[in-house]
Amino acid sequence: MGVKELNLNEELDITGFSKKWVLNKLDKHCDDYVAAKEDRKVVDIEANDVSDGKGFLSRVFITKITFDDFTDYVLAMKVPTYDILEEKFKTMDGVDQASAEEMKKSLADAHNIECDAITMVDSFKDFPSPKIYYTEKSNRGFESGLPNRDSPGIIMMTAINGASLGAFRTVTKEQCLNFVRDFATLHDCIAQMPEKEWKNKFQSELHWQKDMFETAKCAIDKVHQVFPEISEITNIFKTLNWQNYTKYALHDRPAALNAWTYIHGDTWTNNIMFKKHEDGSVSDEVLAYIDYQIGFEGNPLFDIVRFFTFCADGEVRREVKDIALKTYHDRLTELYSKRGANLPYTLEACHELYDLAYLHQAYMYTMMATFMEKEGVGLYTEEVREAQIAKSYLRCKFVMIDALKVWESRNLAKFRFLPTPKEL
Repeated sequence: MGVKELNLNEELDITGFSKKWVLNKLDKHCDDYVAAKEDRKVVDIEANDVSDGKGFLSRVFITKITFDDFTDYVLAMKVPTYDILEEKFKTMDGVDQASAEEMKKSLADAHNIECDAITMVDSFKDFPSPKIYYTEKSNRGFESGLPNRDSPGIIMMTAINGASLGAFRTVTKEQCLNFVRDFATLHDCIAQMPEKEWKNKFQSELHWQKDMFETAKCAIDKVHQVFPEISEITNIFKTLNWQNYTKYALHDRPAALNAWTYIHGDTWTNNIMFKKHEDGSVSDEVLAYIDYQIGFEGNPLFDIVRFFTFCADGEVRREVKDIALKTYHDRLTELYSKRGANLPYTLEACHELYDLAYLHQAYMYTMMATFMEKEGVGLYTEEVREAQIAKSYLRCKFVMIDALKVWESRNLAKFRFLPTPKEL
């Protein structure tokens, strides 16, 4: 059987790079590829876009290089894009063109943040993350191997053979506890770095963006329609100064409590690959945390809160919260003590910072619940999707019920713009 001629100058799928460019980068930067190739000749290279339903800010291509003895080498290539998220916005109420453009602008630096973050995290041997071969930032005028086209930016890394839970399945209690142990490890690694190597490098503004809050207000209205019985908290949420509250919850109060670290920013199940059991089922241990595009600095409990709020059904989250916070604090205290240091914040501070971040993420989860209404179209029957959407809204209901408890217990009324509608 003959081997087809390989045109190295053509674009590799829709990656934005020529085949020659990709192979040259692998020869220069990817030790695993060089070891697999040895003196073999490349006869084919193909890229398969596996992004659908798994990410909104970029495309991930599983890329296979075939050699002349018909062995092959596989890696993952991540290329930033806006078109996936843009299509999602078109299906959502309350997102006008101006809002979409503003979000697009604020997301433009997401890839560049990830290049720095994933390279940093790759150096932490005890924190689960992909092996990184090469990163290239966006909007730098680098060549792509294609005529009159600049590089869109890229991350080349190991292809991870893990399992994903998807957006609707709940995480388990043990997965939650493993998560907090992992992030205690991450926070200890950050604490050992010279501050100049990480401070002021990760400043995604997505969680502060005004248009994001306005879009969430429309989601609040939808949640209110589905569950009118939670009107007290939905009305409160619609009267809050969310930008001021976010600054307090994620920056000001953590700084006052001497609790400050690098934040992943998007720790939900689409961005987490779990190890597999022998039968292919999902285990409780994480293989790799991925998608470091909206990282920032501040409240160390934020990532834990996002994982619990977005990924755990109400009964799991309620059962595990106190146990998890103690597990996190105990583990981080232990790691600090191993190097003769003292953790600068208490378990009580962890509870407060969790609650402050929780109120913020409860608001954001209302938007995720409505976002998920369009998830799984074509992948599941309408009957299955009906149940998935109902489950997502039920999770949202209990998130909101518990948000009211936080609001009342933490006395946060000073962040309101206005009295609640029922008080007018």
